[in-house]
Amino acid sequence: MSPIITGLLLAIGVSVFVMTMAGRLGVLLAMKKENRLDNLPQRISALVRFGLGQKRMVDPEEFTPGLMHILIYAAFMVLALRTLMMFAMGFSETALVLLTDLTDPFWAAHPALLTVYKLYLLAKDVVAAGALLGAAYFVYLRAAVKPDRVSPSWEAYLILGFISGLMVTEFLFGGSHMVPREQTMPLATGNFVWWEPVTSVFGMAMKPLGYTVAHVLGVAGFWIHLAIVLAFLNFLPWGKHFHVITGLPNVFFLRLGQSQRNTQSAKLPTPNLEKEEFGTATLKDLTWKQGLDLYSCTECGRCQTHCPTYITGKPLTHKGVNQDLKHWAWDNQMWIEEGRGPSGTVEPLPEIIGSALKAETVWACTSCGWCETACPVFIENVPRLIDMRRYQVQVKAEFPAEIQRVFEGMERQGNPWGIGQDKRDEWAQDLALPTWGDGGGPYEYLFFVGCAGSYDDKQKKVSRALVKILREAGVSFATLSKQEMCNGDSARRMGNEYLYQTLAKTNVESWNSMGVKAVITQCPHCFNTIKNEYPEFGGEYRVINHTQLINDLLKEKRIKLSAVMNEKLTYHDPCYLGRHNGVYDAPREVLKAIPGLEVVEMQRSQREGFCCGAGGGRMWMEEHIGTRINHNRLNEAALTLKHAEDPSTPFPSATDKQKPGQVGDYKEPGGKGVVAVACPFCSTMLRDAVNDTGREERIKVKDITELVADAMEVRTGAGTVAPSAVVNTQPE
Repeated sequence: MSPIITGLLLAIGVSVFVMTMAGRLGVLLAMKKENRLDNLPQRISALVRFGLGQKRMVDPEEFTPGLMHILIYAAFMVLALRTLMMFAMGFSETALVLLTDLTDPFWAAHPALLTVYKLYLLAKDVVAAGALLGAAYFVYLRAAVKPDRVSPSWEAYLILGFISGLMVTEFLFGGSHMVPREQTMPLATGNFVWWEPVTSVFGMAMKPLGYTVAHVLGVAGFWIHLAIVLAFLNFLPWGKHFHVITGLPNVFFLRLGQSQRNTQSAKLPTPNLEKEEFGTATLKDLTWKQGLDLYSCTECGRCQTHCPTYITGKPLTHKGVNQDLKHWAWDNQMWIEEGRGPSGTVEPLPEIIGSALKAETVWACTSCGWCETACPVFIENVPRLIDMRRYQVQVKAEFPAEIQRVFEGMERQGNPWGIGQDKRDEWAQDLALPTWGDGGGPYEYLFFVGCAGSYDDKQKKVSRALVKILREAGVSFATLSKQEMCNGDSARRMGNEYLYQTLAKTNVESWNSMGVKAVITQCPHCFNTIKNEYPEFGGEYRVINHTQLINDLLKEKRIKLSAVMNEKLTYHDPCYLGRHNGVYDAPREVLKAIPGLEVVEMQRSQREGFCCGAGGGRMWMEEHIGTRINHNRLNEAALTLKHAEDPSTPFPSATDKQKPGQVGDYKEPGGKGVVAVACPFCSTMLRDAVNDTGREERIKVKDITELVADAMEVRTGAGTVAPSAVVNTQPE
C-alpha cells in the first residue's frame, strides 16, 4: 500500500489521542488517591467474569440488547488483531501479499500456521457479521422502539456508523482479493471459501464488476477502514463511548470484600475523621476511582429501569449524575488540574452542589442499590452521593430540616425518635426477657431489637411475635434491654458520619466486652450495618436476619406451623435484605411453609425488587417532588393481588422499554390480600400507602414474623432452651 500515508495517518491519529488522554488522565491524577490494587486474584477473576465475559450484559431485564452488545464487543476483540494486520499491510507490500494470498510459498511451508490463520479468518468473518447485526438492532432500537432508558443521541448513530463502516470495509477489502486478475489465478476465483464465508459473498458480488473496479473498491475500503479506526479512537475520549477504553479497567478496580451478589454500597467506605475526611465538596475530593466511574458510564440507562427516584419523577438519575459530573470535569479540566479558573487566574474550585448538581439531587437517593446491581461496569453511585451528604452535614450544616430532630434523637436518646432511653424495653415489660450481662446465660444470641422494634407501636408487635417464636423453638437469647442503642445506619446514610462512628464504636466496645458472638436482627438496616460495616470497628459477629433464623427453625422442625391461612399474599423484598445482601429465598420458603397461603410474586421482585422509599435516611425526610415511592410500590402490590384474583386484569410489564414501572401506576382498589414484609421501614411505608390510597379494607401489611407466630402451633412445655444449629448467613 503506502508506508507514507499509513505513517502519516498513525502519527496524526495517535498524537491527537495521546494529547486528549493526557488531559483525561490529568483530571484523575488530581483527584484523591485510593488503593485499588489489593487482592489481585479476585480482581482478575472479576475482570474475566464481568469484563471479558460480559456477564452483567445479559441480565434478564435487558437480555436481547445485552446479547447484541456482546456481538459488537466480540467483533472488537477479534478484529483488534486484524486492524494491526491492516496497518502492517499499509507499511509493507510483503505483509499485504502474505496476508491476502494464501497460495504464497510461506503458507505451503507452514501448513499448521495456515490452518490457524484460516480459523482466525473464519472467526473474524463470523463476529464481523454479528457486529453488523448488532449495529442494525441498535439503530432499530433507538429509531423505532425508543426505550425510555436511552437518551436521544446523534453520537450513538455516529458510533453505530463507525462500527458498520469498519465491518463493511473489512469485507470489501477482503472480497476484492477474491476477484481474479486473470481467470487462471487459482485462489482468487471469486468463489466461496469456508474460512471467509461473508467475505466470499462480497467477492462473488464484486466479480461481475471486474478486477479493476474490485481493486479500487478494495483499496478504498482499506484506507477508509484505517481512517475510521483512528477517527473512532480519537472520538472515544469525548463522549459516552469512552467506556470502550475505561470499562474493563473500571471492572478490574471494583470494590472487593463482598459477594458479587451484593451491591457496592452494602458496605460504605469509612473516612478517617481524625484526618478531617469530612466528605466530598469539589470534584477534586472525589477519588480517582470515582473519576474513572464517571468516564466509564455508558449512558445505557439500565440504572433507571427500577430506580425509585427516576420512576416517581424525582430529580435524580444516576446516569444523569455521572454525565453532569463528567462534563463539568471535562469543561473545567485546567481548573481541576492546575487550579486556574475560567478567567485564567488561580481560584478555588466551586462546590459540586451548586455548580454541577442540585442539592435535591443528592438528597433524593434511597440507596436501594438498583443502579449498582444493574450497572455492567460496576459504577459506585451511592457511596459518592453519601460522601456529598457527609460534607453538607458535617461541614456546611445544610440538610433537610426534618432530619435535625433525628440526629438529636440519636445523640441524646440513642434512637431517631428521641424517645427516652428508659422506655426502650417497655414493649417487653410482661415478657420477663433475659438481659445480656444480668448474670444469667451464657446466651447464644443477642437479640438486637432495634429502634423500630422498641419504639414503633406496630413493630413492637413484631418484636413480641419473634420472642414467641424463639421461645417456642428453645433458642438461647437475651436482649440489651435499656442499654441498647441505635446501630447508626440512618445517621451514616444521611451523611452524619461522626454520629454513626460514635454509635458504632460504642456498640462494638460494649458487645465485645460482654462476649457477644452472634446477633439476631429483625431490621435489614440493622442487619446490613452490623454484618457488613461493624467489622471495620472490630465488631466481628455472626449476624442472622429473623427470616433466615425462622427458616432454619422450620427446617430443623423446632417450630411447627399448623393454622391454615386461606389468603393471597405477595412479598415485598426489602432492599437491604435482598439486593444488598442476597437474602431472597429464606423469606419465601418461610411463607410457603404457612398452610393455606397462596403466595404470588410481584413483577418487580427479588433482584429487581422495587424500593419502598425509606432507605438512605429517606424514612425521616418529607417527599415533596413527584409521586410517592411507597404509593408506586403499593399500587403494584394491589395490581398483583387483583391479577391473582382475576387473571384477565391487564398486567403491564414492569420492564416495558418505553415506559418502565407502569405496574406502579395502577389506581384501582385492587385485590384483597396481604403484603408481607420483613423490614420495619417497609412496613411503615406500605401501611402509610394503604391508608393514603384508601385500601384499608382490602390490603393488610404484615411482617413475616407475625404470620409465622399466628400460624405456629404452641406446644406444651415450650420454652426449653436447646442449642441452635449454625444458621446460614451467606447470600442465597
